[in-house]
Amino acid sequence: MPNFSFPALLLCLAICSCKDEEIRTYRVAVEPEAEAKPTQETGGHDHAAHSDSVTWRALPDWKMEEAGKFLAAAYAVPELGRLTVSKLGGDGGGLAANVNRWRGQVNMQELPEEKVTGQPMPVTGSSREMLLFNLNPDNAPAEAEGIFAAVLPLGSETWYFKLTGPSAMLREKGGEVFMAFLADVRIAGEEEAAPAPPDSPAPPKVPKIQVVAPEGWEESQGSAMRVASFAVKGEGGATADVSVIPLPGESGSVLENVNRWRGQVQLPPLASADDPAIGAAMDGAAGKLFVTHMVSAEPVLDGKKAAISTAILKAEGVTWFFKITGEASLVEANRDQFETFARTASFP
Repeated sequence: MPNFSFPALLLCLAICSCKDEEIRTYRVAVEPEAEAKPTQETGGHDHAAHSDSVTWRALPDWKMEEAGKFLAAAYAVPELGRLTVSKLGGDGGGLAANVNRWRGQVNMQELPEEKVTGQPMPVTGSSREMLLFNLNPDNAPAEAEGIFAAVLPLGSETWYFKLTGPSAMLREKGGEVFMAFLADVRIAGEEEAAPAPPDSPAPPKVPKIQVVAPEGWEESQGSAMRVASFAVKGEGGATADVSVIPLPGESGSVLENVNRWRGQVQLPPLASADDPAIGAAMDGAAGKLFVTHMVSAEPVLDGKKAAISTAILKAEGVTWFFKITGEASLVEANRDQFETFARTASFP
């Protein structure tokens, strides 16, 4: 029985082992016309701090590039890609417009506005949240471009943090690097916020989880967001991917998540949580799970129909997502094994 642990994605982020004095600090005032002055040096460039400015820290081996007209900063990240920081006034043209622009850059299908939802991440030292977007499909070719992005709305302006690089490199270590960078983003003036009331709950910690994989499932590397990952092989070269991903808090309603997955296999969204197609609850070792199955109406995966089975477990302030996706015949053949797999999840 493998025991998988995860460093509390979004909460207990992967923090670099560099000493404080080895990290350069960059500050940008939140004035509409503010821009970073480019430098070819690897040393820091400090901008004047204002009460509503945003700050971040670049790692010592990142090379600061010429930012350009619309960027606050740009860095070459060794053996990974390019990280940029930018700012636009107001809502920056709208969340959906920007996310769909990024999706177009990596050859992903445009989404309707109501389906553009990111994963919330608290800003360190602040009550505000940024939204995270993983625009790097697991099945993308190794050299194809992928994007990890975060959007931080601040009322009169919106900040954007984007890591772009080869898909394989982002899957291997991009998540860890990007999340560590975001953990150091600050909103000046909110770092010394008043302490929470004594009765406020402590932020949830992501506990270790144990799962028992069915015979024949092969453990795979997966991505930085996963605590467990498996590959399922079928006849004729068919494959399916299994993942277990924890996210803090509620992480969306069952209906919202089901409709997001339905969009991935080009099914129309459900109008109500009372629709029988939404799925059903079942008991597991760690508590109640909500399970759903869906199959595309048309061939959407290499000329064949695709299917997704999922299970949602809410436990100890964390939402756990279990998911198998791939060619419809293979996913459906493993449906019972998937349900059994999700039900074995426990916390040692």
